[in-house]
Amino acid sequence: MEKYKPHFKEYIWLFIIGSVGGFLIETFWHYYKYGHLINKQGLLYGPFKPIYGFGLVIIISLMYRFKNKSLLVKFILGSLIGSIYEYLGSLFQEIFFGTSTWNYLNFNWNLNGRIYLPYCLIWGVFAIVSLDFIYPFLKRIIKRINPKIFSIITYIIGLFMFFNILLTSLAIIRYSGRIKGESLNPVFKIIDENYNDEYMQKKFPKLKIIP
Repeated sequence: MEKYKPHFKEYIWLFIIGSVGGFLIETFWHYYKYGHLINKQGLLYGPFKPIYGFGLVIIISLMYRFKNKSLLVKFILGSLIGSIYEYLGSLFQEIFFGTSTWNYLNFNWNLNGRIYLPYCLIWGVFAIVSLDFIYPFLKRIIKRINPKIFSIITYIIGLFMFFNILLTSLAIIRYSGRIKGESLNPVFKIIDENYNDEYMQKKFPKLKIIP
């Protein structure tokens, strides 16, 4: 089981895989459902949807010990962990950023509009796929790469993602502040110049500001 335990560099790639996979799934699902494409990016730069990236990291970090358990056990645990994560993620986004990107109030079987039962069950399926296929596949790929090259590439990408997340967070905080009429903080002057309201609306069309 110790060999199956993830290490830091693997977490970076799990985040990348989850973020890109989530972006593709949401993009194609929206096209299938509505017949047109919209920007589903969750970060300013790149095809990333970080809620799925963090979700994959959390699922693997909390559930790798249950790799050999039955599908039912993994499904139930994945559904619970994913649901709690999605609920807390929605709450964190609302409190910290003053924004919302999903709301299930118009659906039955929702809890405060933050989680929705069918999607909670999808987290269970996601956990099984992650534990039994995605993570083992990632480990096989890593074994075939020169360790030094792998480390260099991983840390470069990790550094890029760190600043991408940081810049996106600052841009969203400032965007929310502008909509609410908050005064300009000198720290955000560069943000206002490069990421104005029109830019943010095009980049994040599903992002809603909470009064």
